[in-house]
Amino acid sequence: MSDRTEPPFRRGTALLIAVAISAIVGVCVLALWRSAAGAGRADTLERATLAAALQADSARTLAYAMLDTGAWRSLRLPGDTSTLASGAAPRGRWQTEIARLGWQTVLVRGRATVQSGVPNVEAHADRRTLIPLRMPLQMPHSAVTGANAWIVDPAAAVGLASATGPELLCRPAGHTIVVTAQAPFPAGLDPLRYPVVDPDTVRDTLVGVFRLTRSHLTRPLHVEGMLVLDSELLLGADLRLTGVLVTRGSIRSLGGRLSVTGAVVSGDAGGGHSGLGPGDQVRYDACAIRRAVERVTQLGPSSTWTHLSLF
Repeated sequence: MSDRTEPPFRRGTALLIAVAISAIVGVCVLALWRSAAGAGRADTLERATLAAALQADSARTLAYAMLDTGAWRSLRLPGDTSTLASGAAPRGRWQTEIARLGWQTVLVRGRATVQSGVPNVEAHADRRTLIPLRMPLQMPHSAVTGANAWIVDPAAAVGLASATGPELLCRPAGHTIVVTAQAPFPAGLDPLRYPVVDPDTVRDTLVGVFRLTRSHLTRPLHVEGMLVLDSELLLGADLRLTGVLVTRGSIRSLGGRLSVTGAVVSGDAGGGHSGLGPGDQVRYDACAIRRAVERVTQLGPSSTWTHLSLF
C-alpha cells in the first residue's frame, strides 16, 4: 500500500473554513452574551424604576393625611414651599413636599431615588398632584360690601391698608380695591355649617370660624377669623374683629361700636341697609381676609402625573 500525500491547497482551504466557522460561532456567542446582558440590564433598570415610582407614590400619599389637617395653610404666600417628611428607603431615599403655586392652587410632590444596581445609574421618580382650593367666599374687593348700599356716618372711619409688601401680594390680581361696594350674599357660603357660640358666654378672644346663637350682641366680643350670621346683626356692644364679618341680614348699631381689620359683607336680607355709625372703623386688609377665609377653604378634585428618569 503506497502513501498518499494530500495536496497543500486542500489543507489550506480546510484551515480557512475552520477559522471562518470559529469566527462565526464566536460572533454568535458574543451577540447572544450581549443580548442577554442587555436584557438583564434593562430588567434591572425597569425594576429600579418601578421601585422608585412606588416609593414616590407612598411619599405623596403620606402628604394627603397632612393636607387634611391643614398643612397647606402654613404656606402663607404663593411660591412658598415646605418639606413635610423625608427618610431613607431600601437602596435609596424619599421626600414629601408641598408648594403653593397660587392663592387657589397647591402642588403635592412625592420624590424618590433608588440605586438601580447598574454602576453610576439611579432611578428617579417625581409623583406630583395639583390640587385646587375651593373657597366658599371669594375675596371681597371692598372694605364694606352690601346687597344694598351701606349708610356710612361721616364720623365713621373706612379705609384701605397701604398696598405695599405682603398686603399687596394678598390682594386679588386685576381688581381695584374700593371702600364700599354692592354685591349679593355669597352663594357658596352656608352659615349653618359653622360652630355655634353664645356670645354671652365668651370671655376670651375667639379664634377660628363661628356663628352666633343670637343676632343681638349685648357683651363685647373679640374675634380673629370669621364671624358668620344667618340673620341680621344688632350691635348693642362693641365687636372687634380681625378677618371677615359676614351676615345674611343687615348690620346695625344699637350703641355698640364696630372695629374690623379685614372686610365686612352683608346680605341685607329683607331689603334692609347696613350702616356704620360714629366711631365705627373698618380697614380693608387683604392678608387678614385671606387668613380668615382659608379657615373654611377645602381641597378640590386633583390631577396627578409622574415623571420617571434614569441617570
